[in-house]
Amino acid sequence: MTVALEEAPAISREEILFEAEPVKDSVEPITSLWNHRTLVRMMVSRDFKGRYRGSLLGALWPLIHPVGHLLLYTFVFCVILKVRFGTDASTSNFALYLMSGLLAWGAISESIARSTTCILEVPNLVKRVVFPLEVLPIVVALSSAATQVGGMLILIACAIVYQGAVHQSLLFIPVIALSQLLFTTGLCWLLASLGVYVRDMRHLITLGLSAWMYMTPIVYPASALPENLKFLIWINPVAGIVTDYRRVILEGRAPDFAMYTFYTAIAVAFFFSGYYFFVKTKRSFADVM
Repeated sequence: MTVALEEAPAISREEILFEAEPVKDSVEPITSLWNHRTLVRMMVSRDFKGRYRGSLLGALWPLIHPVGHLLLYTFVFCVILKVRFGTDASTSNFALYLMSGLLAWGAISESIARSTTCILEVPNLVKRVVFPLEVLPIVVALSSAATQVGGMLILIACAIVYQGAVHQSLLFIPVIALSQLLFTTGLCWLLASLGVYVRDMRHLITLGLSAWMYMTPIVYPASALPENLKFLIWINPVAGIVTDYRRVILEGRAPDFAMYTFYTAIAVAFFFSGYYFFVKTKRSFADVM
């Protein structure tokens, strides 16, 4: 369920930058986020709470969703299709590997899907000269990432119980999560802007996400890919992110340095290019809408 960010929390003019200012320097995406950190925090909190307001189970839904998908996919791929991960062919091991992939993919795909309409849903904010529109895709990315946290805690707890050990490699999780957030935020900026000009974008993204999921080793091991398709692991940042989550949580190993460096470089490129594209195109949003 998506929640439109209808109104922004009350803030003073001193707390935000003038909306129409051009990009000033190479680190502006970072300084912009820092300057608007209070606004972002307030909007993420409200968006996250607004999703489950009035529902019977409330904030438990971020935990129920991944567990529900886990049970469904485990039944289909483990019981029916007999898919296995790693050297341990048990159902429990498969469930953990599957959950680690679904959690990361769920947060990324949700933020991408929501980003295509996050500007269109708030035409009143687009016409406010002083409102920093660039925070809206950030709110979408952070809110979706917040739903991943609860599931990750459950996954880590289950992995510790199943393996009977706490691996030091768990300390790498924030590093992987940062790369994931950089990639997602950059993509959200890009798609949020395109969504204003290309109204079919959300429908195209729905189809694209379905294809993207099955091109990513989430419901199957990376080793199952034919040799001529192994390159997909390298050009697909989500594949690298999922693989490294599995390494540090389930295998007790550090991230693959070469792979981490490669997908982090892609993430940084998307982060900065997505921001610059958004800032350059947002000046015409009001005219188009």
